[in-house]
Amino acid sequence: MKKVIGSVAVSLGLALSASAWAADYPTKSIDVVVPSSAGGGNDTFIRALQPLLEEQFGENLVIRNIAGGGGAVGMTRVAALEPDGYTVLAASNAMLTLEAMGSVSFTRDDFDFIAKVIEEPYVIAVSGDSQYQDLEGLIDAAASGETVQIGVSGIGSSAHIAAVAMANSAGVELNIVPYPGGSETISAVMGGHIEGLVLGGAELRSALQSGRLNALAITYDERSASLPEVPTFQEKGYDLTLTVWRGIAAPKGLPPEVAERWVAALEQIVADGSYEETAANLGTELAPLYGEELAAFIEDSAEVMRDAAGDLARE
Repeated sequence: MKKVIGSVAVSLGLALSASAWAADYPTKSIDVVVPSSAGGGNDTFIRALQPLLEEQFGENLVIRNIAGGGGAVGMTRVAALEPDGYTVLAASNAMLTLEAMGSVSFTRDDFDFIAKVIEEPYVIAVSGDSQYQDLEGLIDAAASGETVQIGVSGIGSSAHIAAVAMANSAGVELNIVPYPGGSETISAVMGGHIEGLVLGGAELRSALQSGRLNALAITYDERSASLPEVPTFQEKGYDLTLTVWRGIAAPKGLPPEVAERWVAALEQIVADGSYEETAANLGTELAPLYGEELAAFIEDSAEVMRDAAGDLARE
């Protein structure tokens, strides 16, 4: 009996000490894993946010770039860690893309999603002197049997799946051509090698502003503040809404007190307005979500990605 009571007391003591520890979070530096090389969208996002989070937490954030497998290497490593709040992931919709493709061992259920912070639309664009002056012209050409080549960055990437979703929603076939990265895709369009491309809006910001590319439509449900003149697929009569989003996730089982501390820090940064201008300069928009709203958003996004992956997914 004494052993039983002792075991209960030890368990209770551990639970109480863990709760107290989480309430004091953070007490040391926090590692943020970026599952890509330096300079990419997730890397730029978290490095811009880094000083503001350090101010909120009173501790250093250490950015660790772990590239490979389209993000799979870094994500897999984080999913396997203890959920103590001292290693988190710079998350994006690439997680859901990898899951939809069946190319990773983890699923979204292996993570606790803390927040979505920013987002940008996918954009279908053509060269500035293209024969296709609007989305209708490009879709009509594909519907009539013309070969319309659309570039994307990477086989099975989120841009690839977005392009498939565009074709599916319009009921046409697009000849999708994967390139190693966004810059190569943009160069192929401007060089006249392909008719158009699908990429995230931030990646196209410079080319669109200069007129070298012309955006035909975006995948938001409403027009974007950063691209106010570009219509949405919804406006054009196509049932398609997708976003490139970036935020913070952690291994499953994160103590609630730690998650709350992150949410409070991010809410304060948003309320201060200290990140809004930076987000706009990156070609993105602040679009914070937390809690139940975030969970619903993740599930909806995963369903869209899974449906769009279709035959691209591995059996």
